[in-house]
Amino acid sequence: MIAWFFATRAGRYIAASGASLLVVAGFVLKLLAIGRAQERAAQAHRNEVAAQDRKDLENEIDALGPADLDRRASRWLSDARRR
Repeated sequence: MIAWFFATRAGRYIAASGASLLVVAGFVLKLLAIGRAQERAAQAHRNEVAAQDRKDLENEIDALGPADLDRRASRWLSDARRR
């Protein structure tokens, strides 16, 4: 049965088309894998930058005196006593 299929012209065309589709599908899957790897690397970089920014901000806040810390916090926190 299989020998007959590959012996016909239509069978050979179908087999060649199937092989071509497999190559294209493999290429597409490889591109998707590359895209996922690039996005993971970009996300890791963004996480490193965010961690460094957070560390810098914490160091800056730790270096503030009490008055400076109150002044800075007043921008973000409401104080019922000021009303």
